[in-house]
Amino acid sequence: MSMKLSPWLCLGVGVIVLGCSTQPSAIFDTSNGDGGPDGDQPDSEVILPPGNDASSVALIVTPPSATLQASGSPVTQQFQALDPQTNNPLVANWSMDNVGLGSIDATGLFTALGTVGGIAHIDAVAGTSKGSAIVNVNVTLTDNPGNVNAGNQALLKGGGAADPGFKWLYPYDATVMPRGLKSPVMQFDGIAPDGLMIHMKATNIDYTGFYGASTPGQLQVADVMWKQVLASVTASDPLTVQMTKLSGGKVTGPITRTWSVAQGTMRGNVFYNTYSNGGEMFKLKVGGTAQSLLTNCKVCHSASANGNVLASTDGTYDLTKNAAPLINAPGSRAYSFAAVYPDGTFLLTTYTTSPGSAGISPVELRDSKTGNKISAPGMDGTAIQPAMPAFSPDGTKIVFNDGNSQTLSVMDFDVKTKKFSNKVTVLTSQKWPGWPQLTPDNKYVLFHDDSSQEMGTRSGQLANVRMLEIATKKVVALDALNGISGGKPYMPYGSNEIDMNYEPTILPIAVGGYYWVVFTSRRCYGNTLTPSLDPDAFAYGTARRKKLWLAALDVTPQPNKDPSHPALYLPGQDLQPGNMRGFWSLDPCKPNGTACNEADECCGGFCRQSGNMKVCVPPPTGCSNEFEACTTAGDCCSGTALCINGHCATPTPN
Repeated sequence: MSMKLSPWLCLGVGVIVLGCSTQPSAIFDTSNGDGGPDGDQPDSEVILPPGNDASSVALIVTPPSATLQASGSPVTQQFQALDPQTNNPLVANWSMDNVGLGSIDATGLFTALGTVGGIAHIDAVAGTSKGSAIVNVNVTLTDNPGNVNAGNQALLKGGGAADPGFKWLYPYDATVMPRGLKSPVMQFDGIAPDGLMIHMKATNIDYTGFYGASTPGQLQVADVMWKQVLASVTASDPLTVQMTKLSGGKVTGPITRTWSVAQGTMRGNVFYNTYSNGGEMFKLKVGGTAQSLLTNCKVCHSASANGNVLASTDGTYDLTKNAAPLINAPGSRAYSFAAVYPDGTFLLTTYTTSPGSAGISPVELRDSKTGNKISAPGMDGTAIQPAMPAFSPDGTKIVFNDGNSQTLSVMDFDVKTKKFSNKVTVLTSQKWPGWPQLTPDNKYVLFHDDSSQEMGTRSGQLANVRMLEIATKKVVALDALNGISGGKPYMPYGSNEIDMNYEPTILPIAVGGYYWVVFTSRRCYGNTLTPSLDPDAFAYGTARRKKLWLAALDVTPQPNKDPSHPALYLPGQDLQPGNMRGFWSLDPCKPNGTACNEADECCGGFCRQSGNMKVCVPPPTGCSNEFEACTTAGDCCSGTALCINGHCATPTPN
């Protein structure tokens, strides 16, 4: 990586002087490293004369700060660069960090979109001089898709307590909401409403919406409005959500939820199976709707972290070519639950004694395209029996249940020599730990602790998702993810929803300060899937309550604190069948010159602005932005960033 600028700040009235220690680079990065409201906006670079940096002279930007009020339409603020000696206007190059908030033109005129709130840092560079200012945009939005008349709006704003049964069912309180998903279906109990008011508020956003009662007990904000609200909430600023209803002329509410907003956008695909249509595989583009990928018992699957190869019961498939077959081995079951290397080039078959399985013995490393065996020192010819194995997202380790037993083990892996080494038993449990996954930093293992040696999700099997710290071999309960608070279920249907959490997999990168886990759960889903609507939560194959949920885990766990957060129903999956084993992968990477949104989409690890679009580029001079490639944290622009699985990542907010 190229050398990173090391700035120091001198603050004065309306003046910011930016100095740098021993800087050989002639490129000055004008970003503040936070990447904008989505955590994914481009930063600006200004080319300075050779041998100069932007620390030589300060210029004045006026006004030094500004606050704008908007209500859905653009608003403007003119900034001006002044010579600090003469106070005369200067011609400057203007840039801003938070381009999701608006834009700034060549004259210093900032235009806020008016639909997204937040803070932007404005930079001006003239010759060797630089100055900065801050603009704060507050947005108030009002929406009335339910055509609620003025009189009923006034009643809803006044609140009331007519229905004691009015309570939230979903989403849960204290959930971390990621950007990039469809708007959640908000669900609540009590007398059916005639009209609803939702009020969502944070420092820079104030949204009020009036809705009818198209579906009793449910409200869904339009996706575009939900996106604008979440884009306006910062990491340290909770979003307060209040719901008030009108039933038979009587008002109840507000009832309140408080959610955090992750400062990053979800990405990738979740590959999951059902047992409908003889065993069907689905691909769910995160933020979209699931599409059928394979049928005729294409289940028992796994996928490469980079999203290019899928392994299933009877072979492997090329995900870059709409799941075109690579290895066709019908009836062999040799590739069921194989550990696919992150780049998809090879896989490790799995030892299993599950009913109806072949039981590959000895376990083999195989080419994902041909099925040819690859020599694997440290695994070949040993008594090691890795069941449900999984490579780490960076490919340097593998974790597995040791021989369908009550233990989990971790080994190192060298991709150059294909050598496995240093087997360490990290957990011996009284239950059956299954489906282990390493976090992107290789510090923790996620798994589910099953009541049965089968370690599945069949009728009557109980499990919860746990986290193991490898260094200390300490198990963390992840109560919030599993629906527990203070030793009791906080989910609305209590004991009907507990101990039903299975098969965790993890997004290979950190997003918005969190790791993201997708898991199978038989819990209820608001008033959509309830104990009365689907009473047999353990029915095999057709149980509708068997669904995919996702939850945030802190990237930087605090001692004696649960690092997990309440889970979200994964939108876009089919509501009718039982869904299970969601395997979370990134999209296949893109070559240089290809359009991109984020750097982790690019094979080279960098995505930068080029004209009116962003493209994958070779490694540029300067530091790395959020999601861009890194070797150490020192390569990242933000002084607080971490380097996780080769990408710059924001740590968990305090």
